[in-house]
Amino acid sequence: MIAYTTHNGPSSVFIELGGQFMRRDVAATTINMTYTYPSYDILMVLGDSNTQFANDPAKNGFVSQLAEFYQRQMDVLNRGFRGYNTSSTREIIGSVLPKTSVAQDSTVAPDDQAPLFKVAKRQLQLNPRADKTTKALWPYQKQNYPGISNILQLLIILFGTNDSRVEWSEAYNPIDQYAKDLQYFITLLQDPDSEHYSPDARIMVITPPVVGDRKIQELAKSRNTEPEWYNNRTQTYAAKAIEVAKAANVVYADLHTEMEDVVAEYRKNISSTDVLDGYDNYLIDGIHLNANGSAILFGLIHDTIAKNWPEMIPLTS
Repeated sequence: MIAYTTHNGPSSVFIELGGQFMRRDVAATTINMTYTYPSYDILMVLGDSNTQFANDPAKNGFVSQLAEFYQRQMDVLNRGFRGYNTSSTREIIGSVLPKTSVAQDSTVAPDDQAPLFKVAKRQLQLNPRADKTTKALWPYQKQNYPGISNILQLLIILFGTNDSRVEWSEAYNPIDQYAKDLQYFITLLQDPDSEHYSPDARIMVITPPVVGDRKIQELAKSRNTEPEWYNNRTQTYAAKAIEVAKAANVVYADLHTEMEDVVAEYRKNISSTDVLDGYDNYLIDGIHLNANGSAILFGLIHDTIAKNWPEMIPLTS
């Protein structure tokens, strides 16, 4: 949004759009101008710190891997919030998900001579998918130019690590409320009365990753406190996430079980028989994914997409 304010009566303002300047004579005290920038369709990842930190390519973050995989295909949006559980995310979700009712009524620029409006008209000619009266198709089989319309193609939901903390933790969220919150996020896209209604959007619920109990205990001891995470608690929330996804008839990916299987296989190749060994190979501090853990998650997301929505695997880069 561009705004200009004056307190001394009529004035002029010069607004730069696309490298060109437009003069506007104004009598009011404020000018508000909104426009939509041409963009690709959207893949959004909604979650806690394991999502927020996943933009870092140096750590092989799974969101950065998704962005590379879908370059010139989709805009991958990271909506991870450190320290949040599903209930605290529910309080801000209205500002996170696209408002489809607003998008359908938005304008590009105030008149058809504005530079951005010319760009928009050209993009509409190049990409008929930008016309919301045309059903969105996937993938971009003939060209890879962005369009005016940015349709939510896939929402990935990854919560449970904070929700499953012990009861005295500030971030703890009872498991029944966790389930209600997950269902609420899904309903926002599926309910025709929702301002976020996206009937063609795909939804994937991912279970929370494993917890490295030994590392958590070591860190708690060094801070003279008690552990806030336990793997068996997180496993219960993982099972609840699958239950919610099945009831809502949406796709899920069981990261928790996948990591347990990988850790068990890894343990076969080390000399120790300690059941706590192996988790540190995939977690930084007992809860956050390292590069190896991120590789597991990206592979799981890729395979889940290929199995359920093969049309979403890019044909070209």
